[in-house]
Amino acid sequence: MIIRKLSHPHWHRTVNTIVAALIFIVAGSMLLGRNLDLVSDYVFRIVISWQMLLIAFGLSSLIKRNLTAGFIFLVVGTFFLIPVITGVEEEWFRTYWPVIFIITGVVLLFKRRNFKHHGGWKWDGCEHATSEELSSEDGFVKADVSFGAAKYIVLDPVFKGADLDVSFGSVTLDLRKTSLEKPQTHIDIDCSFGGVELFIPAHWNVQVEVDSTLSGCEDKRHISQAVDYEHRLTIKGDLTFSGIEIKN
Repeated sequence: MIIRKLSHPHWHRTVNTIVAALIFIVAGSMLLGRNLDLVSDYVFRIVISWQMLLIAFGLSSLIKRNLTAGFIFLVVGTFFLIPVITGVEEEWFRTYWPVIFIITGVVLLFKRRNFKHHGGWKWDGCEHATSEELSSEDGFVKADVSFGAAKYIVLDPVFKGADLDVSFGSVTLDLRKTSLEKPQTHIDIDCSFGGVELFIPAHWNVQVEVDSTLSGCEDKRHISQAVDYEHRLTIKGDLTFSGIEIKN
């Protein structure tokens, strides 16, 4: 049994709107408070800082269940905010900066363990691929790639969807040798600090509903005049410092 990750683009957009609104409200309040001498320079430097912005991104990602990116943002933001709060010397940075790598590794390790616990996927006996060409068995692609690159070619007559989870890596999904059968088929993407390349036939009707944080998605296909409007491929998910390219 394949367990697919649910995507909630409308909820994610709501979270983004709330977080953006809170950032503007807090920033405006702090600026007004400083102008009225109600907020000290010490508090202002802590709240209005790029470190606090990273922490806000982290909390937003955690709310949207993008745990990997959320924890990384929180760790990096908190790490660099500590010297501002405590006033420690520069020597503190030179001594403890490797902690960021340790915590990032632990987060990725638990993410991998959790994925396997809930039913990992296998391709020809391998749990993931690095710079290899692999084909699906039942038309559904489920991938979890961290610090690597993988390419998947769907050779089945019917493409049934995909669930792509990428962290610090890249995934290529080739759909040019398959077709759509259902009125709507989904590709769910959760990509943090990585990239996803999708090869999709020019006549497919593609709808993009990704939620992005400092990321982008671009459809570079030469769209065919005979677009198949009876079938639709919907691309959903979360992008954090990542990119999606759609080609044919």
